[in-house]
Amino acid sequence: MTAGTLGPAPRPASARRWVPWSWTAEPLRHASAVAAPGAGFWLAIAALVALDAAWLAGSRIAVAPAGFAACAAAIGALLAAAIVCGTVRSEPSLRGMALASACLIAVTVPAALLHYLAASLALPLRDAELAGIEAALGFDWPAYIGFLADHPTLSWWLALAYHSSGPQVALVVIALSAARRLGRLWRFVRLFSATLLVVIAVSAVLPAAGPYAHYAPPAVPASHLETVGALWHLEPLARLRAGTLGSLALGDIRALVTFPSFHVCLAILTAWALAPLPLIGPAGLVLNAAVIVGTVGAGGHYLPDTLAGGLLALLALAASRRRRSAAGEEVSRTRERIAAGRPKPAAAGRPGKLEAVPSVSRDAQRQP
Repeated sequence: MTAGTLGPAPRPASARRWVPWSWTAEPLRHASAVAAPGAGFWLAIAALVALDAAWLAGSRIAVAPAGFAACAAAIGALLAAAIVCGTVRSEPSLRGMALASACLIAVTVPAALLHYLAASLALPLRDAELAGIEAALGFDWPAYIGFLADHPTLSWWLALAYHSSGPQVALVVIALSAARRLGRLWRFVRLFSATLLVVIAVSAVLPAAGPYAHYAPPAVPASHLETVGALWHLEPLARLRAGTLGSLALGDIRALVTFPSFHVCLAILTAWALAPLPLIGPAGLVLNAAVIVGTVGAGGHYLPDTLAGGLLALLALAASRRRRSAAGEEVSRTRERIAAGRPKPAAAGRPGKLEAVPSVSRDAQRQP
């Protein structure tokens, strides 16, 4: 009770009023910490997982769950870390590292499973056509492999560069997060995911065993490092095409794709992602040029594979730049309308209204 009253003190109006969004504000705040690189990305991942599950249900391949469950747990832990670094503590760099890592694992694992399932379609191999295109371009693949066998030091270093593609993805995540180039990091994640799925789709329709199987060269580089990437896929590819692969563990998955080369595509995307960073950018450009050269020998690819992989990367980058330019133009037009006091153009039958100006992150504005 208060002085001069007979009843309890009245509750403030703000305390009596029910705020409907108070129940959802905290979950939405946490969800926003893992929203990048976009809702469409996570919907695509869900669709990819659903496709894998439906395909496996109709196949004779039994999946060993341990490795896939471990990846799912890792994704969950990384997303939890991103939420903590985005809401509980303000750590944009650590949030970027955790979230980008979760995104890349989330797309790579189901995509790897899908490309195994796609190989079981056993469509006609296209090695003869790829070799014919190679010959028409004037490239002698067996002679080139013979040259590498005669120059083992050069061959070994090119193979080492070729196998650096995976670690370089980790470098992109760490370097761009540390430099607060998060807009560029999310573009890299989207480009990586989109091109990977395109490569899997094309290779499913145009499968090939690779030039080592097609040409059977008499002289090959002697080191295991120089040939493992070119030969380790032949046995599982043969079993998938014959329908004799009964079980599959995550650790047993090998890269089966010949055409187009994802290594070349990834090398160009990685060099682009690292380009603005001092020291790392120029070094990444040189290293990824070596990756592209090493793809023919250490990766066991035809020349058309490398050309197609490079073309795919360039087209993806051009599409990303056009999309970003269109978004920037829309922001500019909106700001001009707001400054002039003009409403947003109305849809048919609806009045126009002034709208909020879309925000563009500082990181995105710094991107070339």
